[in-house]
Amino acid sequence: MPEAPSPKPRAHPWSAAKQNAARTLLAASSASDGAAQGVVSSGGYVELSVTSNFTFLRGASHPDELVERAKVLGHAGCAIADTNSLAGVVRAHVAAKEHAIPLCVGARLVMMPGDPDAIGEDAIRTSDGVEQDRAICVLVFASDRASYSGLCTLLTLGKRRAPKGECRLSVHDLAESAAGCQLLGIVEVPDEVDERFIEIVRGLRAVFDGDRLSLEVRCRLDGRDEERVERVAALGEMTGVPLVATNGVLCHDPSRRRLQDVLTCIRHGRTLDRAGLLLEAHAERHLKGADEMRELFA
Repeated sequence: MPEAPSPKPRAHPWSAAKQNAARTLLAASSASDGAAQGVVSSGGYVELSVTSNFTFLRGASHPDELVERAKVLGHAGCAIADTNSLAGVVRAHVAAKEHAIPLCVGARLVMMPGDPDAIGEDAIRTSDGVEQDRAICVLVFASDRASYSGLCTLLTLGKRRAPKGECRLSVHDLAESAAGCQLLGIVEVPDEVDERFIEIVRGLRAVFDGDRLSLEVRCRLDGRDEERVERVAALGEMTGVPLVATNGVLCHDPSRRRLQDVLTCIRHGRTLDRAGLLLEAHAERHLKGADEMRELFA
């Protein structure tokens, strides 16, 4: 079946706002774009950073539970982005069809900053296949059939390089894939931003362009959110990359907190009474409604 034509290109909302062009853009839209206008005008929200239980020992909810909850909360769409995997997409797709809600298909890529072939096996120390303090994490979403194919090819490349159950990718691999198709990217910003990370963001922006790359900003409710948001906003100004708000979702409902703790303990080989700071500080990494997210980032 032939693929539907791509929708009319639009500037990223952040870029449009900075240029004071959003109102003009909406006024010039045709009547056929009414559904899109409704989402914009009503402040429709889609949670993009969503990890399901197909990211083993991290996500605490099934893809169909996450999709159903997004529908109940009135989200404009739903997303699944498991770590280095598209395994949860099939069940999410079935659930999205059942609940009549659009699905964003993606993956959370955990990558090395340099050439993966130059990294020895002794550097593979985490379940993500990368030393965590050196990892570059980017949420990548397919916007059409060609970009979905490109994402699948990228993941296949990473898994062929690594031992079974792991994935070894570099930022260079992502840049090459993104240059050839319409992938969308959201860069996770670490607590410590150095010159190397800034140059990586600038390099990805050159490949993705301003309408296909964003920086993730998330409120962790740890007393440092204001400082964190200001730091990411400053990075966005410096690199010319817009921001996108997420909640770093690990489950569909806060009642899964206990299961989330157990999964963390299994992953680290600890008991609950010895897990300490390895556990999440609260049960807030669940799907939230648009009003609650708006209040968080007020």
